Amino acid sequence: MFINFATKNFRSIKERIDFSMCKHGSNREIPQNRFHPECFADANDLLKSAVIYGANASGKSNLIRAVAAMQFVVRNKGVAGPETKIMLEPFKLDKESQYKPIFFEMELIARGKHFRYGFECTHEKIVSEWLYGKKKRMVLLFARKDNRFVKSSSEFVELNTWNRIINDTKLTLPENTLFLSTAAQMFSGGDCEAVQNWFENNLVVFSTDSIHQFMLYTLQALNDEFFAKRITALLNKADFGIQNLTARIDKKDDGKQFSANVATSHIIDGTSYSLDMFFNESDGTQKVFALSAPLIDILSKGKVLFVDELDAKLHPLLVSNLLELFHEENTKNAQIIAAVHTPSILTETLFRRDQVWFANKLKSGASFFNSLADFPGVRKNFAGIVKEYLHGCFGGVPYIKELSIEK
Repeated sequence: MFINFATKNFRSIKERIDFSMCKHGSNREIPQNRFHPECFADANDLLKSAVIYGANASGKSNLIRAVAAMQFVVRNKGVAGPETKIMLEPFKLDKESQYKPIFFEMELIARGKHFRYGFECTHEKIVSEWLYGKKKRMVLLFARKDNRFVKSSSEFVELNTWNRIINDTKLTLPENTLFLSTAAQMFSGGDCEAVQNWFENNLVVFSTDSIHQFMLYTLQALNDEFFAKRITALLNKADFGIQNLTARIDKKDDGKQFSANVATSHIIDGTSYSLDMFFNESDGTQKVFALSAPLIDILSKGKVLFVDELDAKLHPLLVSNLLELFHEENTKNAQIIAAVHTPSILTETLFRRDQVWFANKLKSGASFFNSLADFPGVRKNFAGIVKEYLHGCFGGVPYIKELSIEK
């Protein structure tokens, strides 16, 4: 489960921003859109979904890229490798920031325990790293500067064991390596492994250019009868006119590549017609098909999904229905955070005010974010809210000068 994400000095995000899924507001406002984790000692709840609005180049995609970049470093166990320089791009619109480290921090629930984990890094080294764990209160488990540990808890087993190994072997932690990932690999069953596994297995990030990756996942999932039936049911409910799917997946000799033929069945006036998914169906149909298996997996296992431009190529009603899956058919408390443009999905039956966010940009080129719940005096009248949003009352819309092709 995802609680809060913070980042600083990443692409268009110069100063620290915090994106929270904690409930702010009335318990009576759409109660099915929130849930209470067992490890939360206080009365606060978490939200099942959130949407981010913003003009082009306002920073909403960079927030999702920042989550993907943090996940990449954790999965990569540090900042080694040529891809790191591409993923880790600091704010470049002033002379100082581009030479400072990037800051990432994620607050999450893994294996029923509340953690806050973060690090600062360049594309060459880990500058600092820390992990907090909560029982009755949040306790610092370890804090590191460069490759030295500066603070720790006496009860943190992984670091105590690591220190004994260091004393015996004279090993040192490389400056480009995360201690979290190192400890997770060396000591099974501990807090570090729980957090590492959350980043690897419970966090899913869809960028605008990753749709082909998830198309492959869905094609492979068609071999599973459980997934095949649920994928067909999802497409049928989406009103694409598809009654059934027939798939043929042929693996190549190397066992890694495969070819796929997917036929969709349409019934018109009692007659069945077969169409090719990739040549006859619309881009929107293909997008929902590509997302179907990942969405089923995310909902059935309670994962966290960040997705950019969810509404691209999709009708607003279909976008609303996809989001409603996380409100109505979500027994595992999966979460979705989606960057969108379509204002017509903003309705009081779909969202609470604390589920709606706006990305804006200062004259300096730096992005900042506000929740609709941050604006005082906003009533629960989403028709009025949409009108005010389009007039720029909350930011998140482009300021367009009068367009002209004349000089």
